[in-house]
Amino acid sequence: MSVVPGILEHMSDTGVLEVEQSMLGDLVDISRAANAADARRLALTKTFFESRTTYRAAGLDARFDTDMAGRSAIAEIALTLSTTYHAVSEWVRISFTLERFPYVADAFEAGLIPLAKIRTILTHTAGAPAEVTRLIEGQIVSAAQRLATRALGEEIDRLLLETDPDATERSTERGRAARRVCTRRRAHGMADVSATLSAAEAAEVTALINEMVGTVCVQDPRDPQQLRVDAYLAILRGCTTLACECGCGRADDTGNDVRPDIRLQLMCSLDTLLGLGKNPGYLAGYGAIDPQTLRDLAQDATWQAMISWAKAHYNKHDPVSACETTAEFERLLTEDPQHLVRRRDLWSPAAPSAGLTGTAGTVVVKTPPFDPGMVFPPGRRHQTTSRSTELNTLLDRYHANPSLAQPEFPDGHGGFTEPPPGALTYQPSALLAAVVRLRDGTCRHPGCAVPAADCQLDHLVAYLKAHPEAGGWTILANLHCLCLGHHQLKTAKFWSYELLRDGIIHATNRLGNHGFTLPAHR
Repeated sequence: MSVVPGILEHMSDTGVLEVEQSMLGDLVDISRAANAADARRLALTKTFFESRTTYRAAGLDARFDTDMAGRSAIAEIALTLSTTYHAVSEWVRISFTLERFPYVADAFEAGLIPLAKIRTILTHTAGAPAEVTRLIEGQIVSAAQRLATRALGEEIDRLLLETDPDATERSTERGRAARRVCTRRRAHGMADVSATLSAAEAAEVTALINEMVGTVCVQDPRDPQQLRVDAYLAILRGCTTLACECGCGRADDTGNDVRPDIRLQLMCSLDTLLGLGKNPGYLAGYGAIDPQTLRDLAQDATWQAMISWAKAHYNKHDPVSACETTAEFERLLTEDPQHLVRRRDLWSPAAPSAGLTGTAGTVVVKTPPFDPGMVFPPGRRHQTTSRSTELNTLLDRYHANPSLAQPEFPDGHGGFTEPPPGALTYQPSALLAAVVRLRDGTCRHPGCAVPAADCQLDHLVAYLKAHPEAGGWTILANLHCLCLGHHQLKTAKFWSYELLRDGIIHATNRLGNHGFTLPAHR
């Protein structure tokens, strides 16, 4: 739809909204046409490549070199399009790899998935058995149409972990061989330094940088990114504090050899931690991790702290497992109470809108609860109790008919008849804040990838300082993470949010558009 500049100011509010909604529709159409064009470009590149590497080999030239012919074909396309050999090589690789994913290829050709997400799909499924990818391909196509690129990669990792945890553990082990540090020249006297690390190593590096950034005073004039760069360099130089640039005189300190107490945060089911199940865990700042990596982290008593769900899942086909899990949990609580604390008061009674069940509890590991060198038992059963498939189906229903999305507790009281401890204070406790951030993973606005650690905690139903009993309470079912930008948009009434059952966030704006996000750990 074409709009004459300046015409909107002469239209009614309803008319303006209709025009703006039409513009969004046009953007969708243009984006889909561009995606479909990318699909045709890759398909034509594949056809040209195949033409150059097949028919001549049979009879025209006995010395025909198929590999050299293919490389020449790539060079010809690169020359014709004024692009690089590397770019065309990637197109060829993607087009052949898509033969393993017929539903993804169809969606790409229809313009429903952009090339950037195609790359994400192929990267995260590389090495996965064909029988596994066939099982999850439909869910991948669905996720690709509603998730941003980074979130899509995390969802694929989760689906692979749930579908074949053993194969994913082997893939993780192979991935460790790819660790590396690289530098690359950039323009204007700059350069990139990148490192490929394991999930736990990357989380530790991030925590170390955050710790270093926190050693300067609040008057330091550097912006957050510049502080992080300087903190990174200070760590490499062996410093334990960062020189402040506000004029206070605080300098880099290299005299302290004490390693910072870095504590990673994880979520998992207790049966997985004890080796009784194989549900994926969740590492804050990274995403889903395989069960063995989770257990390896739990054994590290030097810097590991853990907050995890303890779920005694009853399995009618294997009731012994549920009994073992529950008995082991109760034993830990009885024998080591100073380390393990059950905190049902965070959400009791059962609050489906918080993404938790009535049998859920939180185990808070305040200090390392396991003796150094303790070996966890290997997983004895292939139990997976994740509800990702069910939740994704529910999300598709909400997208098709947003009127089905209704908040479980519109009063912001989470099903409580009386406010639990801390509910009438504005600031959540450190424990509650940690649980909210672990549940959400990132800003809960659709498509936003700002880590939960960098977000603000927002009351979904407004907290009333004058009458806190009447407003939304400070409880898990009434809190979510929003980055500064999206929090400001909510405050300005451009967007609104509500928490549905199973921890799903429903975001709406004044145009009547709807977005939905799932919690990071589920």
